[in-house]
Amino acid sequence: MRDEIFDREYQAGRDALNDGIDRGVQAIGRYLSAAGRFIRTNGRAIHAFEFDAPWQKSPPAKLVRSAKSGRRTRAA
Repeated sequence: MRDEIFDREYQAGRDALNDGIDRGVQAIGRYLSAAGRFIRTNGRAIHAFEFDAPWQKSPPAKLVRSAKSGRRTRAA
């Protein structure tokens, strides 16, 4: 009889522990999902600020040879 009572209480405690762990893991997953979404959104903005500069979108200047020295210089 004692073993049955002990086993019932043990199983109930074990179920409560597993439910608590499951809720904790789900909460961490929700937090990481929100944090990942925040990082992705702001990461795109920072990338645009850093690497999509308007002066990089213009075509490169052409090089021309100087008639006097034969050196290559940038066209004006």
